[in-house]
Amino acid sequence: MGREFRPREPYTHRLRKILEEYPDGSQILREILQNSDDAKSTEQVFILDHNTYPSNRLIKPDLVNYERANLKLGRYQGPALLAKNNTIFEERDFHSLLKLADSEKQDQFDKIGVMGVGFNSIYHITDSPSFITGDKYVILDPHEWYFRGGVEFDHVKYGLAEYYPDQFAPFRIPCNKNFEGTIFRYPLRDSDESEISKKIYTTDEIKEMFRKF
Repeated sequence: MGREFRPREPYTHRLRKILEEYPDGSQILREILQNSDDAKSTEQVFILDHNTYPSNRLIKPDLVNYERANLKLGRYQGPALLAKNNTIFEERDFHSLLKLADSEKQDQFDKIGVMGVGFNSIYHITDSPSFITGDKYVILDPHEWYFRGGVEFDHVKYGLAEYYPDQFAPFRIPCNKNFEGTIFRYPLRDSDESEISKKIYTTDEIKEMFRKF
């Protein structure tokens, strides 16, 4: 059902090193905005979602012990930062995201953002970003805890929102049709077991990030 969407090698340690070079705080929002401008979006919306959503009907992770993993997946159903723009991902955007620090856009001088290194600043606040763009739904899992690095779904084609409503509820958009843009969801890190960062983020800290931005 889902296609593998992962870099060629595990990358939690690489991400940790990247974060040392990219500032925390409001700079994260600036990096998101730069990538939105890079994609020639004319709209950028940031949303702080305080809600916690059910976790009974989530997409089954690529693991044998599903029940245990499903309970742990509930950690991503809590408060999150959402970033929405009005441009749909192109194939090279998917490719560039996978290449991480070795972004293919480095030689495109008319681009401000680099969908790679700059994007990775969001790992200051999250361990598993996900996004919907057009008819695609992508989950990134750098720790390979659940989806072996990452997975991409044709969610409209297979009607996944009907089968796994809890998975899509946090996006707060109709998920039974193509989305005319891209919406990223960054569930806030709530545990220090991450190999990327030990910092736990609260909604109050995101509010302060908004204020400084």
